[in-house]
Amino acid sequence: MIKIFYLIPKRPDISDEQFHSHWRDIHAPLALRIPALRRYVQSHRIEHPGFGLSSPYEGLAEVWFDSLDAAHQMRDSREYIEGAFADEPNFIDTSRLTWIATQEKVILAGPKMEKDSPSVKALFFPKRKPGMSVAEYQVYWRTQHGPIVPKTPGLLRYVQCHILAETYQGDTPSCDGVAELWWPNPASLEKAAVSPEFRAEQLNDAARFVDMDRLEGFVAEENRVIWP
Repeated sequence: MIKIFYLIPKRPDISDEQFHSHWRDIHAPLALRIPALRRYVQSHRIEHPGFGLSSPYEGLAEVWFDSLDAAHQMRDSREYIEGAFADEPNFIDTSRLTWIATQEKVILAGPKMEKDSPSVKALFFPKRKPGMSVAEYQVYWRTQHGPIVPKTPGLLRYVQCHILAETYQGDTPSCDGVAELWWPNPASLEKAAVSPEFRAEQLNDAARFVDMDRLEGFVAEENRVIWP
């Protein structure tokens, strides 16, 4: 399967509460009408000191498909056009909506997550260092940085989402991947964010392949809409 992320900016004329309520209660049920979706998760941004990152996005939609062709075909389907697509302008600033197609690399699987398993997660949107190729970046991220991250205190699960080569054939993507890290609760995430494992070892290593001045991210709670 492939995983597509939609990086979602809210409409500037509505409140955060209106955005998240509409996305969760009105938009989410529309996804249930689309047969091509294998999984669908909404990552709702929450206020949390986390890792001190910022982002122009209020949420992240994560959608799994059997293939990239299936994702393209979904965009032409009646269920999508008359449902979710028609609803997007009601809460999303569609002029700034962007997406990336990725392949998951599970570094730390952790315990099985059920549809209602409690957790909180940090999302990072890294850009590779200038002069580094996409291939070099992805190899270093997976083989060198990947084994370091599971040392983070309390970490439940860690997934790297590497952008598909096809994405780079069009417009330059907004980031070079998405890192997803889960903890059981906000307090455990906050403790991890100030740990020496993160503040020293991981940040020092990240500077070897990530443009740290352009690193974005936020802390989120998941709404697992379609889940196995």
